[in-house]
Amino acid sequence: MGIILLVTALLTMGDAFVADNKEFFDTVDRQKKEGYTWHYTGAKPLDEPPVPSLPLQNVDSKTGKKINEPFVLWKLKKD
Repeated sequence: MGIILLVTALLTMGDAFVADNKEFFDTVDRQKKEGYTWHYTGAKPLDEPPVPSLPLQNVDSKTGKKINEPFVLWKLKKD
């Protein structure tokens, strides 16, 4: 019974993640079909104007305060 609940919870969280980031995943699918590939950029600020992305942000584990501005590590670029 416990394993079923765990699997159900993981699937639900995965579905929620994809649903919440639908625009990002749709953009990735479209751009990959157009010949874009992933390139590691290192920590870079978010693009202006904003493009669909999954930004990262460092948070102090003790205080919960944000340490820096959101950033990305990978970008799709046309070769």
